[in-house]
Amino acid sequence: MNKCRVVITGMGIINAFDDSSLCATKEEYWQSISSGKSAVRPWQPKDTEDFPVKYAATVNFDLFKEQYQASLTDAPLLERRGYFGLVAAKNAFKDANLTSSIRIGCATCSGVPEIHESEMLALGSTENYPESLKEHRLDKPSELSHSGLASTNDRMVSAIAESLSMTGPVININGACAGAAQAIGVAYRAIQRGETDAMLAGGADSVTNTRVMSGLYLLGATATSSPKKAALCSPFDQGRSGLVAGEGGAFLVLESEASAKERDALIYGEIVGYGSSLDAYKVTAPHPEGKGAEAAIVSALHDADLPPEKIDYINAHGTSTPMNDVVETQTIKRVFAQKNSSVYPLISSTKSMIGHWISAAAAPEAIATVLATYHGVVPPTINLNIPDVNCDLDYVPNQAREKKIHYAMSNSFGFGGINASIIIKAYNYADK
Repeated sequence: MNKCRVVITGMGIINAFDDSSLCATKEEYWQSISSGKSAVRPWQPKDTEDFPVKYAATVNFDLFKEQYQASLTDAPLLERRGYFGLVAAKNAFKDANLTSSIRIGCATCSGVPEIHESEMLALGSTENYPESLKEHRLDKPSELSHSGLASTNDRMVSAIAESLSMTGPVININGACAGAAQAIGVAYRAIQRGETDAMLAGGADSVTNTRVMSGLYLLGATATSSPKKAALCSPFDQGRSGLVAGEGGAFLVLESEASAKERDALIYGEIVGYGSSLDAYKVTAPHPEGKGAEAAIVSALHDADLPPEKIDYINAHGTSTPMNDVVETQTIKRVFAQKNSSVYPLISSTKSMIGHWISAAAAPEAIATVLATYHGVVPPTINLNIPDVNCDLDYVPNQAREKKIHYAMSNSFGFGGINASIIIKAYNYADK
């Protein structure tokens, strides 16, 4: 069977690099990450004092609601993360200049719901539940009225599909920190097989709430206060101490090349490879030799029919955790080692700037990878001052670097050992 070529014709994103404005276009996002700007700033959960996690990369939700009031009104049954995703998806749809005249679907990812059991306790004792619930019907909005519906894992993808009148495949994936990469991979495969003409693919997440952040802290995954302060997220640096959470939404429009050409669409790049794997090792830690990560990378290279030396740039998972950064480095060295050469792809971690979006992390990273290929510039890994002795590759520290990129890879390695890698090709690049 002849496979359809899959190109990228639109990108949309919602995040923020300060509290007074939103980053709402791919141009604003690219300008920020290519200049090494950080979105990490002081943070504490609402109504708490001296919470041990003191920094995050957050969005001013009041400002967001003010700017996108129409989208929020049109889709009332969404959590914070769902609104980020809905607006980012609409931005990507608009960027691609899509219409509902072609077959369009959507693939998203989901993470831990923001709503939790304590809200039900606020309704009163068990014997009063029926009467109490009447006070929180859908026709009498309150903070509690929507919680069960808004926190369902499929709610965001349903809202996007409804809002944009989609009739193609609508899929939600729960793949931990590799979820958005898997969503992009599933969308890529659907278009390859001719099941649809275009897919919105990506995700949104927001874990900046007491419940989830407490869990991450108790697992030892999060960085806490240190002399680094807002520079806390420092992948591959010897002083790194854990991830810094971020939030937002990001989507790409994937489309068959035939459909894009028929519409005379602007093409930003082409997806040529996707691989996914499971460590089958341990829920709370990656395989110490990176076997699952290696399997995903090798699978993506095989799918793209590429030898490792063709990859010019890798957008690393790069979480700033002591274990991940070393394991990822070792894995890259094994896969990309060339005979009689010590030349490896350039590597950078955009998490150093935007934080870790958890289930949605791969979406802004895929956009960064596409834009790096499109502009011929590798974004930096900021806050990298003294590399860990076991992290001895070129991570493009602190300043972006111009480089012609023919092929780039984006890696995502999730909690529980779920892994995914995507390969982006510069459109119309012809292999010699």
